[in-house]
Amino acid sequence: MIELYLIFGIGFIAYRLGWLGTGSRPVLTNLLLYVTLPCLIISSLHVPFDPSVGVGIGVLILLSIYFLVSTAIYVRLMSAWLRLGKETSGVFQNLLLFGNQGFIGVAIVTQLLGPDYLFLAMVFNLVYFVLIWTYGIWVMNQTAGQSRIMGLWKNPGLLATLMGLCFFFLPISLPHVILQAISSVGKMTVPLSMLVIGCFTASIPFREWTHYMRLKLTWFIVLLRLVVLPLIFILPVLFLGLPFEWIAVALLLSATPCAPTICLFAETYGGDTKLATVSVLLTTIAASGTVVLLLELVRLLHPLLT
Repeated sequence: MIELYLIFGIGFIAYRLGWLGTGSRPVLTNLLLYVTLPCLIISSLHVPFDPSVGVGIGVLILLSIYFLVSTAIYVRLMSAWLRLGKETSGVFQNLLLFGNQGFIGVAIVTQLLGPDYLFLAMVFNLVYFVLIWTYGIWVMNQTAGQSRIMGLWKNPGLLATLMGLCFFFLPISLPHVILQAISSVGKMTVPLSMLVIGCFTASIPFREWTHYMRLKLTWFIVLLRLVVLPLIFILPVLFLGLPFEWIAVALLLSATPCAPTICLFAETYGGDTKLATVSVLLTTIAASGTVVLLLELVRLLHPLLT
């Protein structure tokens, strides 16, 4: 996590000093959305299928569907109840629906549960990858014409997800040289995304930054994303008698900070980029403490409720 904050600081300083001008933001955003992030998706799903955890695969996919669908319905109703504007509504819904599961989530699972659960983490992320490149973009872009909506199916992120699913479930793989090249490009995603968020943050005038820090909606997003929604999701699951490790994988990935991708969506499709940037930054800082506390809480409750 400290490394991410340092990269963010480099992006912030580079923008303030003029090394990365305003014209660099759309270039870096497009590079992330259409090149490095699709490569990261393909390389992360290019893992050997493990049939020995067949029941776990089915359970984790169902838990992922349950969390994402129920959260999507909840935040859509919440957005309507709060009467959020067009630019804010899509960002609000996506910030709460999509966490940083692909990078921080997988790293947290590996660190707290061990590398043996990396495969189940990738299984839980399958539905997430599909939804963020379809529903996530649609929510940000609901006023677009039919042709633009149909263009989602040509989006590199969605195409990469579909390709990755083929590699995940079918006995096929890319040649080693090609996979290494794709993996190398994909590894640029995290540092580039933090650089871009640093640029976004540096572009926000101090007066507006303090405005968003005082905004109740900002802290509402932080509380919902990191604490309330994961608890609402996981507490009923504890009564199903599932192994603690499966529940822990689902919890850790569901309690990750807001995905930096939402900042890129806001920049590309129109949305409150400043709200997205501040929310991503605050949840990334706070998650280092909330994730561990939630895991320990579930560890205590699991033997009592199963």
